[in-house]
Amino acid sequence: MNNFFKRTLTGAIFVLSILVSIYFQVPYYTLSALFSVFCVLGLYEFYKLVNLNENIQVPSIALIIAGIILYAGCIQMAFWGTATLIIAYAFYILALVIAELYRNKPAPMHNLAFSLLGQCMVALPFSMLNLIAKEDNFHWILALFILIWVSDTGAYLTGITLGKHKFFERISPKKTWEGFIGGALFSIAGSLVFWYFFPNVPVWQWIVFSILVVIFGTYGDLFESLLKRTVKIKDSGNILPGHGGILDRFDSLLFAIPVIYIYLTFLKELAS
Repeated sequence: MNNFFKRTLTGAIFVLSILVSIYFQVPYYTLSALFSVFCVLGLYEFYKLVNLNENIQVPSIALIIAGIILYAGCIQMAFWGTATLIIAYAFYILALVIAELYRNKPAPMHNLAFSLLGQCMVALPFSMLNLIAKEDNFHWILALFILIWVSDTGAYLTGITLGKHKFFERISPKKTWEGFIGGALFSIAGSLVFWYFFPNVPVWQWIVFSILVVIFGTYGDLFESLLKRTVKIKDSGNILPGHGGILDRFDSLLFAIPVIYIYLTFLKELAS
Protein backbone atom coordinates (compact mmCIF):
# COMPACT_ATOMS: atom_id res chain seq x y z
CA MET A 1 0.00 0.00 0.00
CA ASN A 2 2.88 2.35 0.83
CA ASN A 3 4.47 1.67 -2.57
CA PHE A 4 1.10 2.20 -4.29
CA PHE A 5 0.67 5.53 -2.52
CA LYS A 6 4.17 6.67 -3.50
CA ARG A 7 3.66 5.57 -7.09
CA THR A 8 0.28 7.33 -7.31
CA LEU A 9 1.54 10.55 -5.73
CA THR A 10 4.67 10.63 -7.88
CA GLY A 11 2.65 9.94 -11.03
CA ALA A 12 0.13 12.67 -10.21
CA ILE A 13 2.82 15.28 -9.57
CA PHE A 14 4.70 14.17 -12.69
CA VAL A 15 1.66 14.46 -14.97
CA LEU A 16 0.47 17.71 -13.40
CA SER A 17 3.89 19.35 -13.76
CA ILE A 18 4.01 18.49 -17.47
CA LEU A 19 0.45 19.68 -18.15
CA VAL A 20 1.04 22.96 -16.30
CA SER A 21 4.33 23.50 -18.15
CA ILE A 22 2.56 22.94 -21.50
CA TYR A 23 -0.16 25.43 -20.60
CA PHE A 24 2.33 28.16 -19.65
CA GLN A 25 4.93 27.36 -22.32
CA VAL A 26 3.92 30.44 -24.27
CA PRO A 27 5.13 32.98 -23.30
CA TYR A 28 7.06 31.69 -20.26
CA TYR A 29 8.97 28.74 -21.80
CA THR A 30 7.95 26.55 -18.87
CA LEU A 31 7.97 23.31 -20.87
CA SER A 32 11.42 24.13 -22.23
CA ALA A 33 12.67 24.82 -18.72
CA LEU A 34 11.19 21.64 -17.25
CA PHE A 35 12.51 19.39 -19.99
CA SER A 36 15.97 20.92 -19.78
CA VAL A 37 16.12 19.27 -16.34
CA PHE A 38 14.73 16.00 -17.71
CA CYS A 39 17.27 16.11 -20.54
CA VAL A 40 20.22 16.47 -18.16
CA LEU A 41 18.91 13.72 -15.86
CA GLY A 42 18.19 11.44 -18.82
CA LEU A 43 21.71 11.88 -20.18
CA TYR A 44 23.14 11.23 -16.72
CA GLU A 45 21.16 7.99 -16.47
CA PHE A 46 22.10 6.87 -19.97
CA TYR A 47 25.84 7.36 -19.61
CA LYS A 48 25.80 5.91 -16.11
CA LEU A 49 24.17 2.77 -17.53
CA VAL A 50 26.60 2.32 -20.42
CA ASN A 51 29.57 2.86 -18.09
CA LEU A 52 28.42 -0.16 -16.07
CA ASN A 53 30.10 -2.23 -18.78
CA GLU A 54 33.74 -2.46 -17.75
CA ASN A 55 34.86 -2.13 -21.38
CA ILE A 56 32.97 1.14 -21.91
CA GLN A 57 34.35 4.40 -20.53
CA VAL A 58 32.54 7.41 -21.96
CA PRO A 59 33.23 10.98 -20.71
CA SER A 60 29.85 11.52 -19.07
CA ILE A 61 30.25 15.13 -17.94
CA ALA A 62 31.54 16.31 -21.32
CA LEU A 63 28.66 14.52 -23.06
CA ILE A 64 26.05 15.99 -20.72
CA ILE A 65 27.46 19.44 -21.54
CA ALA A 66 27.09 18.54 -25.22
CA GLY A 67 23.45 17.69 -24.63
CA ILE A 68 22.89 21.01 -22.88
CA ILE A 69 24.38 22.88 -25.85
CA LEU A 70 22.15 20.96 -28.26
CA TYR A 71 19.08 21.62 -26.10
CA ALA A 72 19.84 25.35 -25.91
CA GLY A 73 20.52 25.35 -29.65
CA CYS A 74 17.08 23.93 -30.42
CA ILE A 75 15.48 26.57 -28.18
CA GLN A 76 17.42 29.23 -30.05
CA MET A 77 16.36 27.80 -33.40
CA ALA A 78 12.72 27.33 -32.40
CA PHE A 79 12.06 30.73 -30.87
CA TRP A 80 14.70 33.04 -32.33
CA GLY A 81 15.37 31.42 -35.70
CA THR A 82 19.17 31.30 -35.40
CA ALA A 83 21.51 28.31 -35.33
CA THR A 84 24.65 29.63 -33.61
CA LEU A 85 24.53 27.08 -30.80
CA ILE A 86 23.75 24.20 -33.19
CA ILE A 87 26.96 25.06 -35.06
CA ALA A 88 28.82 25.22 -31.74
CA TYR A 89 27.38 21.82 -30.84
CA ALA A 90 28.67 20.31 -34.10
CA PHE A 91 32.20 21.56 -33.39
CA TYR A 92 31.96 20.39 -29.77
CA ILE A 93 30.98 16.86 -30.82
CA LEU A 94 33.82 16.86 -33.39
CA ALA A 95 36.22 17.84 -30.60
CA LEU A 96 34.98 14.96 -28.43
CA VAL A 97 35.48 12.52 -31.30
CA ILE A 98 39.04 13.77 -31.82
CA ALA A 99 39.69 13.67 -28.07
CA GLU A 100 38.96 9.93 -28.07
CA LEU A 101 42.21 9.48 -30.01
CA TYR A 102 44.12 10.78 -26.99
CA ARG A 103 42.20 9.05 -24.18
CA ASN A 104 43.94 5.71 -24.73
CA LYS A 105 40.99 3.61 -23.57
CA PRO A 106 40.60 -0.13 -24.29
CA ALA A 107 37.55 0.21 -26.56
CA PRO A 108 37.63 3.64 -28.23
CA MET A 109 35.18 2.83 -31.01
CA HIS A 110 32.67 1.45 -28.51
CA ASN A 111 33.09 4.62 -26.45
CA LEU A 112 32.37 6.75 -29.49
CA ALA A 113 29.38 4.63 -30.49
CA PHE A 114 27.73 4.85 -27.08
CA SER A 115 28.64 8.53 -26.72
CA LEU A 116 26.86 9.40 -29.96
CA LEU A 117 23.99 7.00 -29.22
CA GLY A 118 23.23 8.91 -26.02
CA GLN A 119 23.12 12.16 -27.97
CA CYS A 120 20.79 10.67 -30.59
CA MET A 121 18.59 8.71 -28.21
CA VAL A 122 18.25 11.20 -25.33
CA ALA A 123 19.58 14.69 -26.07
CA LEU A 124 18.16 14.97 -29.59
CA PRO A 125 14.53 13.96 -28.82
CA PHE A 126 14.30 16.15 -25.73
CA SER A 127 15.88 19.03 -27.65
CA MET A 128 13.54 18.60 -30.63
CA LEU A 129 10.59 18.92 -28.28
CA ASN A 130 11.32 22.65 -28.32
CA LEU A 131 10.89 22.69 -32.11
CA ILE A 132 7.35 21.38 -31.62
CA ALA A 133 6.44 23.47 -28.57
CA LYS A 134 5.60 26.70 -30.34
CA GLU A 135 2.54 28.88 -29.90
CA ASP A 136 0.73 27.47 -32.94
CA ASN A 137 1.50 23.90 -31.88
CA PHE A 138 -0.17 23.96 -28.46
CA HIS A 139 -2.75 21.33 -29.45
CA TRP A 140 -0.09 19.04 -30.95
CA ILE A 141 2.25 19.15 -27.97
CA LEU A 142 -0.66 18.52 -25.61
CA ALA A 143 -1.87 15.62 -27.75
CA LEU A 144 1.62 14.12 -27.91
CA PHE A 145 1.80 13.62 -24.16
CA ILE A 146 -1.82 12.73 -23.54
CA LEU A 147 -2.00 10.18 -26.38
CA ILE A 148 1.19 8.51 -25.19
CA TRP A 149 -0.28 8.21 -21.69
CA VAL A 150 -3.61 7.00 -23.09
CA SER A 151 -1.97 4.40 -25.33
CA ASP A 152 0.26 3.15 -22.49
CA THR A 153 -2.77 2.83 -20.20
CA GLY A 154 -4.82 1.14 -22.93
CA ALA A 155 -2.00 -1.28 -23.73
CA TYR A 156 -1.63 -2.17 -20.05
CA LEU A 157 -5.34 -2.72 -19.42
CA THR A 158 -5.85 -4.70 -22.62
CA GLY A 159 -2.66 -6.68 -22.11
CA ILE A 160 -3.49 -7.86 -18.59
CA THR A 161 -7.07 -8.78 -19.49
CA LEU A 162 -6.76 -10.19 -23.03
CA GLY A 163 -3.05 -10.59 -23.67
CA LYS A 164 -2.02 -14.03 -24.95
CA HIS A 165 0.24 -13.57 -27.96
CA LYS A 166 3.69 -12.22 -27.17
CA PHE A 167 4.71 -9.09 -29.03
CA PHE A 168 8.50 -8.98 -28.53
CA GLU A 169 9.27 -11.64 -25.94
CA ARG A 170 13.06 -11.50 -26.36
CA ILE A 171 13.18 -7.90 -25.15
CA SER A 172 9.92 -7.29 -23.29
CA PRO A 173 8.24 -10.56 -22.20
CA LYS A 174 5.10 -8.86 -20.83
CA LYS A 175 4.14 -7.07 -24.04
CA THR A 176 1.45 -8.72 -26.17
CA TRP A 177 -0.13 -8.07 -29.53
CA GLU A 178 -3.47 -7.65 -27.80
CA GLY A 179 -1.96 -4.93 -25.61
CA PHE A 180 -0.40 -3.21 -28.60
CA ILE A 181 -3.70 -3.22 -30.53
CA GLY A 182 -5.60 -2.09 -27.44
CA GLY A 183 -3.19 0.79 -26.94
CA ALA A 184 -3.60 1.78 -30.59
CA LEU A 185 -7.39 1.77 -30.31
CA PHE A 186 -7.29 3.85 -27.14
CA SER A 187 -4.93 6.29 -28.83
CA ILE A 188 -7.12 6.60 -31.93
CA ALA A 189 -10.16 7.18 -29.71
CA GLY A 190 -8.20 9.86 -27.89
CA SER A 191 -7.31 11.51 -31.19
CA LEU A 192 -11.01 11.73 -32.05
CA VAL A 193 -11.58 13.58 -28.77
CA PHE A 194 -8.87 16.04 -29.79
CA TRP A 195 -10.54 16.42 -33.16
CA TYR A 196 -13.76 17.33 -31.36
CA PHE A 197 -12.01 20.13 -29.43
CA PHE A 198 -9.72 21.18 -32.30
CA PRO A 199 -11.89 20.69 -35.43
CA ASN A 200 -9.69 23.01 -37.50
CA VAL A 201 -7.33 20.03 -37.88
CA PRO A 202 -8.72 17.37 -40.28
CA VAL A 203 -9.65 14.10 -38.62
CA TRP A 204 -7.24 12.06 -40.78
CA GLN A 205 -4.34 14.15 -39.47
CA TRP A 206 -5.34 13.38 -35.90
CA ILE A 207 -5.67 9.65 -36.61
CA VAL A 208 -2.30 9.45 -38.39
CA PHE A 209 -0.77 11.41 -35.51
CA SER A 210 -2.12 8.90 -32.96
CA ILE A 211 -0.91 5.90 -34.98
CA LEU A 212 2.60 7.36 -35.26
CA VAL A 213 2.63 8.00 -31.51
CA VAL A 214 1.69 4.38 -30.79
CA ILE A 215 4.10 2.75 -33.26
CA PHE A 216 7.18 4.80 -32.49
CA GLY A 217 6.32 5.12 -28.81
CA THR A 218 6.36 1.33 -28.66
CA TYR A 219 9.73 1.18 -30.41
CA GLY A 220 11.15 3.73 -27.96
CA ASP A 221 9.90 1.59 -25.08
CA LEU A 222 11.47 -1.54 -26.60
CA PHE A 223 14.78 0.18 -27.26
CA GLU A 224 15.05 1.37 -23.66
CA SER A 225 14.19 -2.16 -22.49
CA LEU A 226 16.97 -3.49 -24.73
CA LEU A 227 19.42 -1.06 -23.16
CA LYS A 228 18.46 -2.15 -19.64
CA ARG A 229 18.65 -5.83 -20.57
CA THR A 230 22.09 -5.27 -22.05
CA VAL A 231 23.44 -3.98 -18.74
CA LYS A 232 21.17 -6.30 -16.69
CA ILE A 233 19.24 -3.75 -14.62
CA LYS A 234 15.52 -3.33 -13.91
CA ASP A 235 15.17 0.49 -13.89
CA SER A 236 17.25 3.24 -15.45
CA GLY A 237 17.27 5.08 -12.12
CA ASN A 238 15.30 5.74 -8.94
CA ILE A 239 14.66 9.47 -9.06
CA LEU A 240 10.89 8.93 -9.40
CA PRO A 241 9.65 6.81 -6.46
CA GLY A 242 7.67 3.84 -7.71
CA HIS A 243 8.36 4.71 -11.36
CA GLY A 244 12.11 4.27 -11.78
CA GLY A 245 14.19 6.79 -13.67
CA ILE A 246 13.68 9.53 -16.24
CA LEU A 247 14.37 7.18 -19.15
CA ASP A 248 11.78 4.73 -17.77
CA ARG A 249 9.11 7.44 -17.86
CA PHE A 250 10.06 8.99 -21.20
CA ASP A 251 11.10 5.92 -23.17
CA SER A 252 8.03 6.18 -25.43
CA LEU A 253 8.88 9.79 -26.27
CA LEU A 254 12.43 9.05 -27.38
CA PHE A 255 11.41 7.78 -30.81
CA ALA A 256 8.04 9.52 -31.03
CA ILE A 257 9.29 13.13 -30.81
CA PRO A 258 11.53 13.12 -33.92
CA VAL A 259 8.88 11.31 -35.97
CA ILE A 260 6.13 13.69 -34.85
CA TYR A 261 8.33 16.67 -35.68
CA ILE A 262 8.87 15.30 -39.19
CA TYR A 263 5.12 14.65 -39.51
CA LEU A 264 4.18 18.18 -38.44
CA THR A 265 6.77 19.61 -40.82
CA PHE A 266 5.17 17.54 -43.60
CA LEU A 267 1.72 18.88 -42.71
CA LYS A 268 3.04 22.42 -42.73
CA GLU A 269 4.55 21.91 -46.19
CA LEU A 270 1.32 20.29 -47.35
CA ALA A 271 -0.69 23.32 -46.27
CA SER A 272 1.64 25.84 -47.91
